[in-house]
Amino acid sequence: AEKAGIIKPGVPVVTTERGSEALSVIEKVARDRARLAKVDVETSIINHQPLALIGEHQKANAALAVAVIKVLRKTIPVSDEQIALGLAQVKWPGRLQLITRPSGQRVLLDGAHNIAGIEALVAAIRKDFAGTSRTLILGMLADKDWRTMCELLAPIAERIILVPVESKRTASPEQLAEVFRAANPRAEALCMKTLPEALENAARDEFVVIAGSLYLIGAALVLLDPEFRASGDERGLNEWGGSQKSNSTR
Repeated sequence: AEKAGIIKPGVPVVTTERGSEALSVIEKVARDRARLAKVDVETSIINHQPLALIGEHQKANAALAVAVIKVLRKTIPVSDEQIALGLAQVKWPGRLQLITRPSGQRVLLDGAHNIAGIEALVAAIRKDFAGTSRTLILGMLADKDWRTMCELLAPIAERIILVPVESKRTASPEQLAEVFRAANPRAEALCMKTLPEALENAARDEFVVIAGSLYLIGAALVLLDPEFRASGDERGLNEWGGSQKSNSTR
């Protein structure tokens, strides 16, 4: 109901929401104010064109973006060719961003820092990187639901390296390690003092996932991409263009 408050008279509304409860609220508000367009991700154009972003939830995001473009076409003309090019080349730093290092090691960076984000990350890893031995480098803020998020992440990694986030709000790596050890006793859980130390420890591992905080992702990009020049918060990551080389997806 709070999100639907942004709906304005005469301004088109576009949604991919399919849940009956949330959708019914959006429909009720839009009925009195504006035309509502409901996007079916399963039949969207994005299922027939290459998408540079990893993860099923990114398909929903892309389908919504394409639908908005089509609604706005009379005002802002965008061709089908431009849409296809955008889908194939889109980059979103720190959101399921895959970097291949000179050593051949692959590093997946994701700023997931809430339960929904962690669930999407786990689903993407299981679908797109099945059968891969994984090392997880994780740092979280203490004011997040870190216990639940650690429990969700625990089954996907053979090695887990816990580090502090560069913030006064950081969760203790030792506390995180306790949860991981209880949730996945077979995994090796280590505590490191810094992210550079964790990356050095994981240098020989084939596939590394870094997650838990956008601050941690920003710090990782500074170390992994010499062209990264942005603050480590969400706005800084979104506004950074990135380099072609380090941001290749797959």
